[in-house]
Amino acid sequence: MTYAGGPQFPEQTGPVPPQAGMPGPAQPPAAPKKSKRRQKIVLTVFLILVAGLLALVWVATRSNGENAQAGNCVTESGENYVKIVDCGTPEATLKVVARVEGKTQTEARISACTPYPDAEQVFWQGKEGETGVVLCLAKTGK
Repeated sequence: MTYAGGPQFPEQTGPVPPQAGMPGPAQPPAAPKKSKRRQKIVLTVFLILVAGLLALVWVATRSNGENAQAGNCVTESGENYVKIVDCGTPEATLKVVARVEGKTQTEARISACTPYPDAEQVFWQGKEGETGVVLCLAKTGK
């Protein structure tokens, strides 16, 4: 198409390119990357699994004898193993009179519970040749 007396311009069918010194059309915001979302989901699932595993370990080990404190009741559960139990149950055959830390197995047998005259039995938990925990135990009278 021509106009009388004016320059001729070809018809444009696409977007107009920006001219020098003029800003172009606004770009739409970039869509969030799916990989970031996937990373967050994987991390969340991983943290939930770790927390669940830690909770299971805590539940499974909270009644171990090496966690007993003075005043807790325990029962013998196998050879060289005691388990914390409720003092009101018939299982409660021994009461922890004292807990002494940092003693070897030999020290546990010889002198760790001497300051506690009520102690009738000694329970030691640790690695052979290293120090461990000594429980000075008295019978509950049941």
